[in-house]
Amino acid sequence: MQRVFAAMLLAMVAPAAAAPAPDLSTLRNLAQTGDAEAQYMLAEAYRVGRGVKADSGMAIQWYRRAADKGHARAGDELGFTLFASGERREAIPFVEKAAARGDARAFYLLGTAHFNGDYVARDWPLAYAQTSRAAEGGIAAARKNLDVMGKYLLAGDRAKADQILTTLPPVRRPGAPGIAPNPPPPPVAPAPKPAAPTMARGAWKAQIGAYGSPDAARAGWRTLNARVPRLGGLEQRMVPAGRVTRLQAVGLASKADADALCREIRRAGGGCFPIAP
Repeated sequence: MQRVFAAMLLAMVAPAAAAPAPDLSTLRNLAQTGDAEAQYMLAEAYRVGRGVKADSGMAIQWYRRAADKGHARAGDELGFTLFASGERREAIPFVEKAAARGDARAFYLLGTAHFNGDYVARDWPLAYAQTSRAAEGGIAAARKNLDVMGKYLLAGDRAKADQILTTLPPVRRPGAPGIAPNPPPPPVAPAPKPAAPTMARGAWKAQIGAYGSPDAARAGWRTLNARVPRLGGLEQRMVPAGRVTRLQAVGLASKADADALCREIRRAGGGCFPIAP
């Protein structure tokens, strides 16, 4: 199954070429006294390397101090910087708060996470709605992710996504009150479940079910793929057979590969048998 991947947000704020370096001595003194805005600005300097060597650890430290004092933008950037630094589970609550304030970057990351089931519950209608909101905010990669996600959503999922979209806050535009003038993150691709192990392509197949309709077969594939990552490296094929649709995994290199796949599927609670070329 196709997976969408969130880009590493290591440079979400690109310093303007003509922007002067801040007076770090004064800024640091103010930050040490507990001034939340100074703490936020010092974190920004460390994150993008303006007037000081870039240091994500120091940026996180100062963002956290400012966020603890209720500085909303610091909380948003703390979430994005934690995410970019690999601390994604810790980042999610901050990213969710940023989304509640209408940050397109936050919708972008959450949509990816909910589609993949990474760090949050997998929820494709919610993922599609959040990614739609990110696309509205001008994140080009979100529009590409929607094309990928749309291949896996059933009609009912689309309807639910449309309903969820009406409940999400509108995207804030740069320059609006309380919005940092930071550009959106780099492009992010959509993805569910970790990348599946690849298998040599071949002519063997495995039949993994018979369903009452093509939609039911697609849903069955999604369910099994969530339990058997190996399926993500194979092609799904639906074969009409009277009143049922047979679902097959195509592209197995040998009988041994087909047998191995079937054992995994049976352990996951499904049915399976190999089909020779």
